Amino acid sequence: MTDRPGSADGEPEADPDPPASDVAPASDDAPDAQTTAPEPSDPAPDAGAAPDSAPAPEPPPVPSVESTRRLLGASFDLLTRTSDDMRRASFYIGLIVLGTVGPLAIASFGIEVVSIHHTRREMEDLVGLGVVEGFLGLLAALGLFVASVESQAMAASILGGQVSLRPVTTRAALARSRMVFWRVVVGAIVVGIPVAIAQAIVDAIFVAAFGPQTDLSFVSSVLVAALVGAPLAYVLAGIVLGDVPPVEAARRSFRVFGARKVAAVLVAVFQSIAILLVLLGVSAGLDVALRILDALGLGTDSGPAGLILIVIGIVVGVFALGTLVYTALAISLASIARESVISPVG
Repeated sequence: MTDRPGSADGEPEADPDPPASDVAPASDDAPDAQTTAPEPSDPAPDAGAAPDSAPAPEPPPVPSVESTRRLLGASFDLLTRTSDDMRRASFYIGLIVLGTVGPLAIASFGIEVVSIHHTRREMEDLVGLGVVEGFLGLLAALGLFVASVESQAMAASILGGQVSLRPVTTRAALARSRMVFWRVVVGAIVVGIPVAIAQAIVDAIFVAAFGPQTDLSFVSSVLVAALVGAPLAYVLAGIVLGDVPPVEAARRSFRVFGARKVAAVLVAVFQSIAILLVLLGVSAGLDVALRILDALGLGTDSGPAGLILIVIGIVVGVFALGTLVYTALAISLASIARESVISPVG
């Protein structure tokens, strides 16, 4: 701004526009006004209409189908990947068995301790002793029944969730077990009836031909379970994972059997072996416990401290029995859960 001559009171007056030479030349980087004019955009889509370009969520990848030779290895790998949830579930089943079978075990030991100081006739005359034993026996049987059903349902839920890449927590598996409890029971009856009939027929034939031989009876039981139970090996998975009634689960099981016959037979044999593992584990555990008690000099005639130690051992043993039941059934179900989730038929 400069004072121009002739201006009133010497007030400054605005300079005229500077000459073109004084204006800084436009930079080469400056965009041309015509070229930077915004292009007419497409009309905005209706707010209520879903955009066509929204990508659809991709489904989780389907696990590969393992060959029959690698099925057991893949099943054990599946068990390893679900070890944390499986451990918590086994503790839950152990608590169920402890709460239902434990009272019978402790009461039976207590009766043995009391019988030392009484004759057999005096023990028989005790009022209500038979009723108490009968009630505790019924409670123990119901507890083992519930533990068996819930072990299968929870293990199938956890393993199936891991295979389908949608992990299921122990709490969710328990909720699922409560939802399908009675359907699992009916499914077990559907599977058990033909297997039991076939085993009875084969056992009668073997007894008539070779006499009562335990080894032959064991082999025949496993073979019958494999042959007769194979088409129905996937009923449990159909109920728990497929959420269908037992009859529909049996129909789907036959379809899976038609696609994977050898794998189904292997799965059925594995289930039979798992039940035998439970019996073997219980027998071996009792034998070890009795040997330890004998080595420590503990028995029904021990003092108060010794009796307390025995009771603690009974509690630990019963809890271990529950975890063993769950673990054995989970091992038998690992291959079933994997086959059911990745099977091309359903």
